[in-house]
Amino acid sequence: MKKFFTLFLATFALYACDIDDGKDQVPPTIVTEGVYILNNGNYASNDAALSLYDAQTKTLATNVFQSANNKKLGDLAQDMLIYGDKMYIAVYNSKVIFVTNRKGEIIEELRVSNGDSNLSPRALIGYDGKVYATMYEGYLAQIDTLDYTTSLVKVGDNPEGLVAVDDRVFVANSGGMNYPVYGNTVSVVTVKDIMQEVTTIQVVENPTRMVSNIRGEIFLISMGNYGDVPNTLQRIDPRSLDVKVVTDKPVTYMSMGSDSKLYFISAQYDENWNMDMSVGVYNTLSGTMEADFIVDQTKIANTPTCISVDPVTQEVYIGTSDYVSEGDMYHFSKDGKLVNKFGTGGLNPMGAYFLMGIK
Repeated sequence: MKKFFTLFLATFALYACDIDDGKDQVPPTIVTEGVYILNNGNYASNDAALSLYDAQTKTLATNVFQSANNKKLGDLAQDMLIYGDKMYIAVYNSKVIFVTNRKGEIIEELRVSNGDSNLSPRALIGYDGKVYATMYEGYLAQIDTLDYTTSLVKVGDNPEGLVAVDDRVFVANSGGMNYPVYGNTVSVVTVKDIMQEVTTIQVVENPTRMVSNIRGEIFLISMGNYGDVPNTLQRIDPRSLDVKVVTDKPVTYMSMGSDSKLYFISAQYDENWNMDMSVGVYNTLSGTMEADFIVDQTKIANTPTCISVDPVTQEVYIGTSDYVSEGDMYHFSKDGKLVNKFGTGGLNPMGAYFLMGIK
């Protein structure tokens, strides 16, 4: 969001200068130029893949990274970030973060080490000119976007999602490798002058995914213990650090729209392994749950793996997988009607990532 508004303000300033010069100008429009789809692949198969979807023509270019670099993306692509004029791709099992241009051409290969071994990147965010990455061995990494130097701070076990608010990075410590005793904390790390963990917040066990709204309020999914503790959506006040449960729906994936509406997937299996799935919308500013998102009776097949909202058009993308064959992506209008369903060009889609430009 910060990147989006910075781009908008810079564009508006240039437009204002043209007006002052007496020129008759048409205001620029921010558009979505393309949608990258990141495919995780299968463990130890070296088959992660990047595709590029054109929402206007409904066409998909596959193996974009491999075509641009004559090399495979690697083993288990976990997350991707488009920040400024660069893209960052975290490949977990290959222990690398690729820095590329907007075409996917490699600029730098980052291997972050704690001094003993290279670390495994999970989630990425951009904040105040830096990129932050969780490392599954228990670290938060800060990456300089100019010279790619890195700094590390120790956090909890097996960190997953993260958000940045008011010069602090909040990190979900899943403890996902510590079954049956998962983690139940969020680390609060200051990043203004020196990186250090200043406190932790107690949350429902196995915290994973995090997003924030325009007010800086943080929303966190905890996956529970896959037994008597269910998936739980929580709200964290970034100032008081108070935690409240938002809904009793078992939320598994979520994405924050630029209007601060939270789009989420609630998926649950019964004793016969029949999936009961819904896509909900929660207005984080008013604190109200809206009607189910899908309005045209579209049925989502297979297991959902991600949900992403285009910050410009508010169109919604839902990825699914059977963990054996090519994944699917459902492209919905902002009104909840299916626009297109297409194969993602790889296994297990992890998300849709939006290339924004000025028209």
